[in-house]
Amino acid sequence: MASNVGTSQHKGSDVFYEVCCSVCEEDGINNEGLFHCKICLKTYCDDCVKMHKKLHKDHAVSAKSDDDSWYVTNKVEDNIELCEEHTTERLTMFCEDHEQLLCHLCLLLNHRQCSKVFTLAEQAKSNSQRIPLVQVTKGIEKSQKRLKDMMGRGKDNIKSLKASYEQICEEILDERRHINENLDRLQQNTMRELESIHERLNNSIEDDTKRCLECISKLKIYGAKLKDNMLPERTFITLRKCIDQIAAADSLLKSMIKNDGTDIKFQPNRELIQCHADCTDLGKIIIGNPNKIVSIEDKSEYNVRTASDKYKCSITGICTTSNGDLVIADCYNNCVKLLNQAYKVIDKVQLPPTLWSMCNISSFEMAVTVSNCISDAHNEIHLLGVDGGKIIRKQVLKMNHVCYGIAHVDAEVFVTSGTALYEYTMDGRLVKKLYEDSTKRTRVVGVGVSPDGKMIYVTDLSNGMLRTLTRDGTVTSTFQDPAFKHGMFIDNIHVAATGQVFVFVDNSISQVDTVGKTILNTISVDIAGSASVYFNEEMRKLIVGFRDHDNINEFKTKTVPTF
Repeated sequence: MASNVGTSQHKGSDVFYEVCCSVCEEDGINNEGLFHCKICLKTYCDDCVKMHKKLHKDHAVSAKSDDDSWYVTNKVEDNIELCEEHTTERLTMFCEDHEQLLCHLCLLLNHRQCSKVFTLAEQAKSNSQRIPLVQVTKGIEKSQKRLKDMMGRGKDNIKSLKASYEQICEEILDERRHINENLDRLQQNTMRELESIHERLNNSIEDDTKRCLECISKLKIYGAKLKDNMLPERTFITLRKCIDQIAAADSLLKSMIKNDGTDIKFQPNRELIQCHADCTDLGKIIIGNPNKIVSIEDKSEYNVRTASDKYKCSITGICTTSNGDLVIADCYNNCVKLLNQAYKVIDKVQLPPTLWSMCNISSFEMAVTVSNCISDAHNEIHLLGVDGGKIIRKQVLKMNHVCYGIAHVDAEVFVTSGTALYEYTMDGRLVKKLYEDSTKRTRVVGVGVSPDGKMIYVTDLSNGMLRTLTRDGTVTSTFQDPAFKHGMFIDNIHVAATGQVFVFVDNSISQVDTVGKTILNTISVDIAGSASVYFNEEMRKLIVGFRDHDNINEFKTKTVPTF
């Protein structure tokens, strides 16, 4: 019979019980067990114990109020001499090699080769003076306290989880409403265009019909007049008008023949249909704490230089597609490269100089900032897509300022100019200048946005600062650290899809908490000149690109919760 000991919680309840009612639990109901029958080996709630007493009047039932550890104590006492693996066998030996209590099956199956196996009597006698009872007692108390604290945290986490669940449900409904509103807008636009075309063509046909009637009427009149006896001059005029009207009829017929059988058809927006078909959900449900510490384990290096590259690589941007391919921006060679999951370059496109940063727009789209800071010849955002193993040029947005860092959330992009942070729509319309510091052109360079769009992070390369802003541009935190200083124009911040914040310079990467006030961890890399970082918690990968280096590094990672 499965034990009822332990914390239990069912059916979305926020209440934890140390012991649950055995009868209710079988029906998936979460009620506290307040009574225990030693004969039935079951626990009962207030309601179920009444039925038990009627059916089994001779069974002795103990109540929880008799002793705080009533059921747990009895259960442990009943089973203390039994093997935990072979639950019907009594413990008879102890293996010093593995420091493990054994039954005869344990010895037979797993410990026959062990050299230090003793009977419990021998072990108890030899260790009577060596067992640190005081230390064990303190350890028990400490473990109990930690477990109770964790149970308290579990209750808080359940409440927080429920609140997050309800909030996400609202966000999903909001997202669906936005999609419906956009679809309604597209439908209205299409219907207006249909009505306009229909009205124009219909009016054209009606006008042609009227002109036909007028022409027929005139030809009929002129034809009748030719049969009359008229003066030669009048006959000539009528004849001339007949000829002119016949020519007009021919011209009208020719124009009408061109439009004869005019029909209209509907051609669906295949791009929109394909976009919906490519989507598998309205958004990703992210499990975890963005402040979990990321540490690196194994490292792999991959060469991303191609035969047509004229210079060493300088990887200033890293993005990913939903199928696991990588898209990287190579600043020195002025190109964007597509890498398959084996890190082989399978396509690339040339862009104008210079490529400063890159961010994901969707699962198969990305945006690249391009600015020639020396001549100020062009300041652009290039929108690219990936389809069928090829990089597709989609659109170029012209900016009226230098473009360095870029981040995207909620169909808007955030772009830095070195002195200011701007918010734009995806078609390039300025929404707002969110922040400005024009004292030096390296005050506002790197930018990242939290997955929910509520927090914006910008880096000041000159002063080694990380500023955290709200969506309206209000600065909520300024964190300065010498490690954040950078001598190059680098968009030196990455905010992962799971919310982790990384600020990187030269050969180190600092993980910062989401409020922008504390460094959680510093990761050292053995190549100088970190120029781009990408982290994927689901794949357990941290990918680092470097300035003036042909290799990119992939680190296997693990995450540890912060307490």
